[in-house]
Amino acid sequence: MRPLRLAILWVLLGVVLLGLTVYLSLQAPQRLGLSLQGLDKPAHLAAFFLLTIWFIGLVERRAYLRVALVLLAVGVGIEVAQGIMQLGRQAEWWDLWADATGIVLGIGVSLLSRTSPFEWIERR
Repeated sequence: MRPLRLAILWVLLGVVLLGLTVYLSLQAPQRLGLSLQGLDKPAHLAAFFLLTIWFIGLVERRAYLRVALVLLAVGVGIEVAQGIMQLGRQAEWWDLWADATGIVLGIGVSLLSRTSPFEWIERR
Protein backbone atom coordinates (compact mmCIF):
# COMPACT_ATOMS: atom_id res chain seq x y z
CA MET A 1 0.00 0.00 0.00
CA ARG A 2 1.04 3.55 -0.60
CA PRO A 3 1.45 5.68 2.53
CA LEU A 4 -1.86 7.53 2.33
CA ARG A 5 -3.48 9.36 5.25
CA LEU A 6 -6.96 8.39 4.08
CA ALA A 7 -6.07 4.88 2.90
CA ILE A 8 -9.00 3.24 4.70
CA LEU A 9 -11.45 5.64 3.06
CA TRP A 10 -9.95 5.09 -0.41
CA VAL A 11 -10.04 1.30 0.02
CA LEU A 12 -13.65 1.33 1.27
CA LEU A 13 -14.76 3.55 -1.61
CA GLY A 14 -12.94 1.23 -4.02
CA VAL A 15 -14.74 -1.79 -2.58
CA VAL A 16 -18.05 0.04 -3.02
CA LEU A 17 -17.16 0.84 -6.66
CA LEU A 18 -16.17 -2.77 -7.24
CA GLY A 19 -19.40 -4.04 -5.67
CA LEU A 20 -21.46 -1.62 -7.74
CA THR A 21 -19.69 -2.77 -10.89
CA VAL A 22 -20.40 -6.41 -10.10
CA TYR A 23 -24.04 -5.65 -9.23
CA LEU A 24 -24.66 -3.64 -12.39
CA SER A 25 -22.89 -6.27 -14.50
CA LEU A 26 -25.18 -9.01 -13.22
CA GLN A 27 -28.45 -7.12 -13.55
CA ALA A 28 -30.34 -6.96 -16.84
CA PRO A 29 -30.20 -3.35 -18.08
CA GLN A 30 -33.97 -3.39 -18.59
CA ARG A 31 -34.52 -4.16 -14.90
CA LEU A 32 -32.50 -1.07 -14.04
CA GLY A 33 -34.32 1.12 -16.56
CA LEU A 34 -31.23 1.33 -18.78
CA SER A 35 -30.74 0.73 -22.47
CA LEU A 36 -27.17 -0.25 -23.23
CA GLN A 37 -27.80 -1.07 -26.87
CA GLY A 38 -24.35 -0.89 -28.44
CA LEU A 39 -22.75 0.46 -25.25
CA ASP A 40 -22.13 -2.80 -23.40
CA LYS A 41 -18.50 -3.24 -24.43
CA PRO A 42 -17.55 0.43 -23.91
CA ALA A 43 -19.23 0.25 -20.49
CA HIS A 44 -17.13 -2.81 -19.54
CA LEU A 45 -13.97 -1.11 -20.78
CA ALA A 46 -14.73 2.12 -18.91
CA ALA A 47 -15.66 0.36 -15.68
CA PHE A 48 -12.49 -1.74 -15.58
CA PHE A 49 -10.35 1.22 -16.67
CA LEU A 50 -11.66 3.25 -13.73
CA LEU A 51 -11.35 0.34 -11.28
CA THR A 52 -7.76 -0.18 -12.41
CA ILE A 53 -6.90 3.50 -12.00
CA TRP A 54 -8.54 3.43 -8.56
CA PHE A 55 -6.86 0.34 -7.13
CA ILE A 56 -3.49 0.97 -8.74
CA GLY A 57 -3.57 4.39 -7.09
CA LEU A 58 -3.56 2.59 -3.74
CA VAL A 59 -0.51 0.40 -4.29
CA GLU A 60 3.14 0.67 -5.22
CA ARG A 61 4.19 -0.12 -8.78
CA ARG A 62 5.46 -3.56 -7.86
CA ALA A 63 1.86 -4.59 -7.07
CA TYR A 64 0.35 -3.44 -10.39
CA LEU A 65 0.38 -6.94 -11.87
CA ARG A 66 -1.42 -8.35 -8.83
CA VAL A 67 -4.10 -5.66 -9.08
CA ALA A 68 -4.51 -6.42 -12.79
CA LEU A 69 -4.85 -10.15 -12.16
CA VAL A 70 -7.40 -9.66 -9.37
CA LEU A 71 -9.49 -7.36 -11.57
CA LEU A 72 -9.26 -9.80 -14.47
CA ALA A 73 -10.43 -12.57 -12.13
CA VAL A 74 -13.39 -10.35 -11.17
CA GLY A 75 -14.20 -9.97 -14.87
CA VAL A 76 -14.04 -13.74 -15.36
CA GLY A 77 -16.23 -14.23 -12.29
CA ILE A 78 -18.81 -11.78 -13.63
CA GLU A 79 -18.99 -13.60 -16.95
CA VAL A 80 -19.29 -17.01 -15.26
CA ALA A 81 -22.03 -15.66 -12.99
CA GLN A 82 -23.88 -14.13 -15.95
CA GLY A 83 -23.88 -17.51 -17.65
CA ILE A 84 -25.06 -19.38 -14.56
CA MET A 85 -27.60 -16.97 -13.07
CA GLN A 86 -29.84 -16.43 -16.09
CA LEU A 87 -30.92 -12.92 -15.04
CA GLY A 88 -31.24 -11.58 -18.55
CA ARG A 89 -27.49 -11.29 -19.14
CA GLN A 90 -25.30 -13.66 -21.04
CA ALA A 91 -21.64 -14.50 -20.72
CA GLU A 92 -19.55 -13.21 -23.61
CA TRP A 93 -15.86 -13.45 -24.39
CA TRP A 94 -16.02 -9.93 -25.83
CA ASP A 95 -17.06 -8.57 -22.43
CA LEU A 96 -13.98 -10.16 -20.89
CA TRP A 97 -11.88 -8.75 -23.73
CA ALA A 98 -13.29 -5.25 -22.99
CA ASP A 99 -12.53 -5.74 -19.28
CA ALA A 100 -8.93 -6.74 -20.07
CA THR A 101 -8.53 -3.80 -22.45
CA GLY A 102 -9.74 -1.42 -19.73
CA ILE A 103 -7.24 -2.94 -17.29
CA VAL A 104 -4.34 -2.60 -19.74
CA LEU A 105 -5.28 1.01 -20.55
CA GLY A 106 -5.59 1.79 -16.84
CA ILE A 107 -2.13 0.42 -16.15
CA GLY A 108 -0.74 2.35 -19.11
CA VAL A 109 -2.19 5.63 -17.86
CA SER A 110 -0.97 4.90 -14.33
CA LEU A 111 2.55 4.26 -15.57
CA LEU A 112 2.61 7.72 -17.15
CA SER A 113 2.13 9.39 -13.77
CA ARG A 114 4.70 9.59 -10.99
CA THR A 115 2.09 9.95 -8.22
CA SER A 116 -1.25 8.38 -7.54
CA PRO A 117 -4.44 10.44 -7.79
CA PHE A 118 -4.90 9.89 -4.05
CA GLU A 119 -1.51 11.36 -3.22
CA TRP A 120 -2.38 14.36 -5.37
CA ILE A 121 -5.77 14.82 -3.61
CA GLU A 122 -4.27 14.43 -0.15
CA ARG A 123 -1.61 17.06 -0.87
CA ARG A 124 -4.31 19.59 -1.76
